[in-house]
Amino acid sequence: MEIRSQEVSTNAKRLSLLQGETEIARIWVYFIKNDLHAQPYALIEDLFVEEAFRNQGLGAKMVGAAIEEAKQAGCYKLIGTSRHEREQVHQFYIKNGFKDYGKEFRIEL
Repeated sequence: MEIRSQEVSTNAKRLSLLQGETEIARIWVYFIKNDLHAQPYALIEDLFVEEAFRNQGLGAKMVGAAIEEAKQAGCYKLIGTSRHEREQVHQFYIKNGFKDYGKEFRIEL
């Protein structure tokens, strides 16, 4: 037996929210394909709002934009992850339409 490696390109978009020329929020949306579905799925990563602009709905605005990007790309699901101890983040995702679906298993490399 042998394991073969095949290079597959992945698409991503970096969405930014600007006030003037200053970026005040960002989020990455990765579009991932696999052999189980004809459509891709999306993963959001690195959602960040500058501290001075937090609690103004800008995180929700960025997640909404990511959801729209995933819909436009024909994705069948969108995943957001968070560490166990970040209960406020969990509530944020639920408030924005996500479901607590499962666990993420990870190994640091």
